[in-house]
Amino acid sequence: MGRQTVRRWSSAGADPDAAAKAAHVAVYREGDPRAYGGGLLLPDGRVLTCAHVVNQALGRGGHEQGRPAEREGAVDGLLLALPGLAPGRRFRAVLEHWLPAGHGSGGPARAGDREWAADLAVLVLVEPPPAGPAVAPLGHHRTGPSAFAWFGSGNASTVAAVTVQGTTEHWLVLDTPDSAQPLVEGYSGSPLWDREQGRVVGLVVSRRDSRAFAIPTRAIVEHLPWLSVPDPFVPSSEQAWLWARLVDAVGRALPDPVLRGGPARRLAGELGTVLPAGAPPVPEWFVRTALAADHGVVTLMALLADLAPTPEQRRDLQTEALFAVPEELLTAVEHRELLELLAHHPAGPGGVVARALPLISVPEDVDWPTLVRFLEGHRPRQGKVPGLLRTVEFAAHETVDAHAAAALRAWSDGVAERLGVAAGLAEHRAQARESGAVDGDGPPLVQVQLWRSGGADRFGWSFEGRFADGTVFHRSIQDVPAGREELLARLAELLSRAASQSPSGVLPRVEFFVPRDELNLDIDQWVYRQDELFPAVLGQDFLVVLRCPELRRPEYLPELRYRWQARRSAEVLVQERREPAVQERGRPRPVGGVALCCPPAETAMLRAIAAAVGVPGIVWPRPTASHRDVAQLRDLAAGLTSAQLPRAVYRARVRSGEDGIGRHLALVYDGPDDIPATLTLADPS
Repeated sequence: MGRQTVRRWSSAGADPDAAAKAAHVAVYREGDPRAYGGGLLLPDGRVLTCAHVVNQALGRGGHEQGRPAEREGAVDGLLLALPGLAPGRRFRAVLEHWLPAGHGSGGPARAGDREWAADLAVLVLVEPPPAGPAVAPLGHHRTGPSAFAWFGSGNASTVAAVTVQGTTEHWLVLDTPDSAQPLVEGYSGSPLWDREQGRVVGLVVSRRDSRAFAIPTRAIVEHLPWLSVPDPFVPSSEQAWLWARLVDAVGRALPDPVLRGGPARRLAGELGTVLPAGAPPVPEWFVRTALAADHGVVTLMALLADLAPTPEQRRDLQTEALFAVPEELLTAVEHRELLELLAHHPAGPGGVVARALPLISVPEDVDWPTLVRFLEGHRPRQGKVPGLLRTVEFAAHETVDAHAAAALRAWSDGVAERLGVAAGLAEHRAQARESGAVDGDGPPLVQVQLWRSGGADRFGWSFEGRFADGTVFHRSIQDVPAGREELLARLAELLSRAASQSPSGVLPRVEFFVPRDELNLDIDQWVYRQDELFPAVLGQDFLVVLRCPELRRPEYLPELRYRWQARRSAEVLVQERREPAVQERGRPRPVGGVALCCPPAETAMLRAIAAAVGVPGIVWPRPTASHRDVAQLRDLAAGLTSAQLPRAVYRARVRSGEDGIGRHLALVYDGPDDIPATLTLADPS
């Protein structure tokens, strides 16, 4: 939960886990040398463990609800051991509290349940335990690789290094990615030990597939409120500045102690912590609680923003919330709600984020909790709309369940309102809707490397065709120069196959890779299938774009990647002057497209600058165009984003008459990647 570091040992040579080892309890069945699980030694000889561990040690079903039988003042057949205090000895115990595994509705847990509540038992040793170190205190968990657990027997060699990944409704989610020992059956009931805090933060409870789970102390205290969990937080030196700012902010927002009760209850409820009894808490309690909890600071900042008396103070708190804890963006409630909304989303998380944020690299098998945690810490280079909200908008657009989509958009609206980015979110929502028209379900791609060779209208070429999933369905090379007619005949066959594989209403995309001196080539006007009445023209049947990687400069590659990432929101700049405005900084939105409406003499120079810097879309009239076409291009490009540019040019070509602008437009739509390998040619001339 927290990010604090609290050292509890007195010298470098002391064992940092001594308190945990002394408090570890092993649970046995009488006459059986195998430990069935672990437990935690509490003050006054009490022992806390899982009810299912007691059941299993007694040979009962794990979810058995009835209290175990007692004989002669102790649980019949149950023995406990204290390996850290009294090696080799066995202790009998009486049952004091019995809370078997169940559900919030009051019903018992059943075999096959993936999660349950309670599952706790408190026993009292019949004989007092031997003297030892002070009982290990309880504390609140933290997210990250900070915890350790031992097998039920308490053997030192069974220590497992545990990463707390997050929370579910009742449990902590555990993993052991860097541990030599995984959490296996037999760790249940064992204390989860936070070494840096020097506190027990839960009990291991279950294992499912590659994950393990633990009952957090907050849930234990809810069922056993007489247990004390002192606030362990001590701000680190790195947190001192935030501590001071937050204490001051709480003091200014809630100067009257009488008014702190409601906000304190809200904060405790949202963070799942226990509200202290007695007088209303002081500002320091609010800050300690926030800094010790996952998403706690953001939750506190949102609470304070709601209490802010002026819009200016509210905006200040909204802005500060974005930067106070860089790895967290959401409040605790927002985080829980989002994971619930995404739990049954039909699309894979990796695919959704690839479409929403094309340059974000995540594993293909990433799950939603991991992706959300990653995107919370991903901030845009410009603007305030976070990548997480953009991804949620794409997730909403890509679900067929109208109610689920509406719930995701309502969630986005609430977060955007809190962050003060509602206007920007509306634009991103429109882009998510547009993505279906731009990319659809993923059109097939045909790439053509083209070079003029051996004559005015003779070419060499290479073809490559790929389906939406990246599968290559065609690859061929024509190294011996051939006429345009043969090129187009071969291309027509490939395009026919690509079109048959396209989703309904989606155009296959055709990319021509040409050298810089061929950028005015009117490839889109080429007739690839002859017909006296209805000749098939490339640019009227397909999304045809030019690509020219040779214009790039290596030093501009980061800029190119950034602009490509932002292409769905970046604006198209109408360029009507000589200065290279495509390099301007500090614009409200990045420039992702350029319409060169300048005099023809300026076109080549500005086009080269735009391509070198990495502007994805560059459109201009070819030298055969008239001045009227330049004015039409200005109207065509006004108000577009760069992602809309290829389709806008395609529509202009489809609607163009004999003298329309579409017959004269050239378009370079170039990305940072997916460039075919350079060929070794038999005819280099």
